[in-house]
Amino acid sequence: MASKRTMAIRLIPLCLALALLNGTASAQQQAFSREGLQLHYVWKYDNASTQAFTLTLPAETALPPWSAWRSAQADAFVFQQLVRDAREQYPDVSFRFRQTADGGRVDYQTSDEKLLPQIKSWLAQQQSTLFNAYLDQHYYKRHGGNDSHLIRPDHVRIAADSSPELQEIAQTLQRVIVASATEEQKKRYPNDEKSLVTAGLLDFVQSIPYDPLQSSDGLRGVTFLMPEQVLAQNRGDCDSKSALMMALLAALYPDLPQAIVYIPDHALLAVALPAYSGNEETVAIEGQPFLPLEVTGPAELAPGVLGEKSRLYLRSHEYQYERFHPTVTNSTPN
Repeated sequence: MASKRTMAIRLIPLCLALALLNGTASAQQQAFSREGLQLHYVWKYDNASTQAFTLTLPAETALPPWSAWRSAQADAFVFQQLVRDAREQYPDVSFRFRQTADGGRVDYQTSDEKLLPQIKSWLAQQQSTLFNAYLDQHYYKRHGGNDSHLIRPDHVRIAADSSPELQEIAQTLQRVIVASATEEQKKRYPNDEKSLVTAGLLDFVQSIPYDPLQSSDGLRGVTFLMPEQVLAQNRGDCDSKSALMMALLAALYPDLPQAIVYIPDHALLAVALPAYSGNEETVAIEGQPFLPLEVTGPAELAPGVLGEKSRLYLRSHEYQYERFHPTVTNSTPN
């Protein structure tokens, strides 16, 4: 018998919409340099005074460097392990993997024909288990549900695992934002340091130079950088920057509800913070209004202010999202 096991999985591009966010002034990262783990910035937020400060990257990280998606590598891992597991599960059955033009095929032979339906079902289930294990190991996730053939970086898990490592960096940025806040900024967010700092962090991440992270094969949107890589390389695309922003906020405010929002070719963040001007856009997350955050840059878009394409899709409810579920401990007080 032969059981065809083509993977038919492809990566979904998320950052093809930069031009729609270029309509206003650039966020103001005036200088950047790196010396080892030290990141030196000169940054001006809104009308606040120019700030010079240094962020220190952690000496070690539990997250691997980002590995671009390669279907052939995933197939090789899954099929090699599948055949080994099958031989262990059914020692009296002969299994062999053959590479084909459109994927792969597992051949199997047994003298007990009654086993054939069982083997076929087991192979399908085990292949799914192994593929999900591969995704988990490499911080990928199916986009749109367990049956989807589209995958993307597992942004929420990446942010959650990065957040503890970025706590010192987040706290340094918090101090810079609070210390340099103008009276105008304080009036904009009265007695609400969390909103003040979120707006400052948003401007800081927007000011990191945009890079589509184009792959060597010329396809845009197929690569990604981990949050610490975005900082170290001082570049990132929309979903890389969204994961960084999510991690920084979680490090400071672990009880702040967050979600990453997906529209065609783009990703942005949303947080459960109050609207102060009354003109902010909101996005419904589990039935509750969240403020959207356009992290891509270089446009300085305040919380609740959207690029044209994002506004169109969110207003027409054409979006997907994934929640970053908060904790209720160790939150920095407002």
